[in-house]
Amino acid sequence: MDSGLGNLNKIVSGSGSIPGESSTYDAITRMTAYNVISAIEKKQSFNLGTMMNKGSNRYPFCFVSCAEAGWPNVPYGDTMDNIAPEWLRRYLLAKRSVETRLVESNAKVGTIRSAIYRPSLIWDWTKFDVLPVIPIFNIAAAVGVPFVDKTVRVETLADAIVAGIEGEDVEGVQRVGEMENISQRVR
Repeated sequence: MDSGLGNLNKIVSGSGSIPGESSTYDAITRMTAYNVISAIEKKQSFNLGTMMNKGSNRYPFCFVSCAEAGWPNVPYGDTMDNIAPEWLRRYLLAKRSVETRLVESNAKVGTIRSAIYRPSLIWDWTKFDVLPVIPIFNIAAAVGVPFVDKTVRVETLADAIVAGIEGEDVEGVQRVGEMENISQRVR
């Protein structure tokens, strides 16, 4: 993978997969999302059945970006971008590119209702490798470090995505607080 840390994926990835040489952030994130967005834009009408409210003509697209994609919008975020390692810059470039493409599609075509989820560290109780850093992230977020967000449990993110597909009012960037609120709808 682009980071050069692909072999660590076996340990830190939820799937335990090891990416191949063609598994770049651009190929996996940007190109895949662009292909889906283009396919939706080309579709003349949608038969979304019971998944959508009657009368809706916009297709829900939930994209899991990352909290760091929002760094340009927070104090010291540009500094963080500048000192980020090259692999993180490529990762952020792919995530931000998809976010921009979704916004542009909505403005031009209007067939997509996009919800862009920007989680920080995503975790669950089985990921022992990240458990020790969770309090560090959460304390930094609580004291107001501008470029650090509270961590997100994978269940919270998943519930927020389901609610985002179902809820016509879920659109745009969703940060941790919004994810936590939206996730309550599916309980």
